[in-house]
Amino acid sequence: MDPGFCRHYRGDGMPPSNRYCRSCPHAAIACDRLWQRVVDLAGSAGGLPVPLPGTRAVLFPNPGKADFVRLQVNVRWNLTKEDFLHFIATGHARMGRKEQRHDPFVSPSLTRQEPYVGAIIGLLGGQDTPEIAAVRAVQKGCRDRNPYMAG
Repeated sequence: MDPGFCRHYRGDGMPPSNRYCRSCPHAAIACDRLWQRVVDLAGSAGGLPVPLPGTRAVLFPNPGKADFVRLQVNVRWNLTKEDFLHFIATGHARMGRKEQRHDPFVSPSLTRQEPYVGAIIGLLGGQDTPEIAAVRAVQKGCRDRNPYMAG
């Protein structure tokens, strides 16, 4: 995990700080809006799986817990909010071992989220959607490029 992926991130990438995005006081500026689109996409098929184009995976909602959605190929696993936001910032969310926590290519949860996050982004409208641009601006601290940040 790249602990510099967001200017608001507080922690060293080790548990529990690797889950900081779930409690970030700045998430309402843009990150929550984008993550809600992911949660809504997961529930868009009325409880049925949503196929992720270009992969064998499907996306499911996670009833009762909004901090992650579920993915499935052969087994079901979680896509966490922080893994998704890390990918937005870095373009990486690979699997890793605990001794690789500071590898900037590894996801905060150490689970493999590539290429699935890319497929989700495609279903949301691509890398240039306003919500993704807003999150990147918040992560980098660029007020002038973020329509959701006040003066």
